[in-house]
Amino acid sequence: MRKRDTAAVAVLGLLAATLSACGAGGGDDSANGANGATTIRLAHNSNAGVLSARVADEQGFFAEHDIQVEFTQVENVETLPPTLGNSFDIVLSTPTLLLSGSAQGLDLVEAAGTSVEVPDNPTAAVIGSAGTGTRSAEDLAGRTIGVLNQTGTLHLATQYWLDRAGVPLDSVDVVQVDPPAGKDQLMAGRIDAVETVTPFIDQILAEDDATLLAYPHLEMASEIGLILWATSGDWAADNPRALEGFRSALDQAATWIEDPANEREARGTLAEYTGLPSDVIASLQLPVYAAEPRPQDHEIWLAAMREYAGFTGEVDLDELVAGAP
Repeated sequence: MRKRDTAAVAVLGLLAATLSACGAGGGDDSANGANGATTIRLAHNSNAGVLSARVADEQGFFAEHDIQVEFTQVENVETLPPTLGNSFDIVLSTPTLLLSGSAQGLDLVEAAGTSVEVPDNPTAAVIGSAGTGTRSAEDLAGRTIGVLNQTGTLHLATQYWLDRAGVPLDSVDVVQVDPPAGKDQLMAGRIDAVETVTPFIDQILAEDDATLLAYPHLEMASEIGLILWATSGDWAADNPRALEGFRSALDQAATWIEDPANEREARGTLAEYTGLPSDVIASLQLPVYAAEPRPQDHEIWLAAMREYAGFTGEVDLDELVAGAP
């Protein structure tokens, strides 16, 4: 189920100091939780894409499917794939981590989708400024871009966009800029453009000199997933009913969030696990939610990783979705 609603998007995460386990999980759909429910140990960061899972728990949708979820918040999701089968059963991840982890021999599959980038609700952008003379992709040749990090999906998408515009990638300098500092760095002319995400997009574009250059993810496809729920192939094979129930509960949550009558409560849930200020929570949009896995995105990300990140690993795309025939 896909939805669109107004609330807040928290895409950013800070590095976590530790991982914490949440108790024992059950294989073979074993009844090991309260009231005979299957316990799923789940880890995620402060991403708004997580909201459907949090709502599914609070509104009892997981319980309807005999699932009990134990949440652990770990901001650095890059640390999570190796924990599957040990500390956690399902973790928040990205298509690039799924692909690279699989190539490294980790038993990784997509358990469910979370949210989808679409044209009428983008959550990431590259912004230039009139002051630095950056009004198009072509203007960035020989210039400096501030990036969230050089290994994430946003920078990979930015490279895709620049390359398609004919900009030599080796002519572009990149420096890491924390999102809250992006506006000041750009307006001061210390960088010529900046990669940024909601809620900082609107804050930067409110400046008279700011110029929207692109929504890079949407240059790769008209609709594309940026984050997902990952699990191990073994867990998925041992827990088919729990996996189906997990997806169904997320779908129910997406429908619930879509209902305007639930807006205040949904925002309250978002505030609880993100820690964002109330004014930020009140002013922003949620992403579009999609609980079904998105195997169509894996090929897009794999091609981009090979072309721009030097990725040479072998990946069987047909084996990357849990429960796929």
